[in-house]
Amino acid sequence: TWLDEKISKSPVEVYFSQPVQPVFNVQVGDAPILGNKDAKITLVEYSDFQCPYCAKGSKIMHEIKKKYGDKVKVAFKNFPLPFHKQAKGAAIAGLCANEQGKDYFWKLHDYMFDNQSKLDSKNLKQVASKFQGFDGSKFNDCVDKNKYLAKIESDIKEGQELGVKSTPTFFLNGKIVNGALPLEEFSRLIEEELK
Repeated sequence: TWLDEKISKSPVEVYFSQPVQPVFNVQVGDAPILGNKDAKITLVEYSDFQCPYCAKGSKIMHEIKKKYGDKVKVAFKNFPLPFHKQAKGAAIAGLCANEQGKDYFWKLHDYMFDNQSKLDSKNLKQVASKFQGFDGSKFNDCVDKNKYLAKIESDIKEGQELGVKSTPTFFLNGKIVNGALPLEEFSRLIEEELK
């Protein structure tokens, strides 16, 4: 009450500048990309195909692409958690689909997040074989040989060095965003970057 009285007689205004968020040097490299490669906003996602929060995050990424179009590109990096037994195999399958170009990675990506209980290699091979123009035998050979295991291990190491501790973790133009935040929060951050 005393403080309220004093302030009402002599108004005090306090201004705080918004804290500056650290910017990490996150390289897109050869990660699968959704959107315009020259977009002003780069959103790098470290994710796990067996993580339910990552499934939610993937839906938000599609909403962002729908809202911002060519202003945003999304790059996908694998960060399979050790207690998700099928996540690493799913990550390998994703990169095996990616090597055939087009949007095969994103088709398999969406399928895997929509069907997280069906990530065994037998099922993923059946699903991928139905993609039009897709070389199923090349994909099967790639999956069976764990062709991209070293690449996935490299993504994990890179993520750990950047401070990734959980999935999904995003880097919006190098600024870390933890978790599958609502579209409104991502929009706020994107609008700041677009200024």
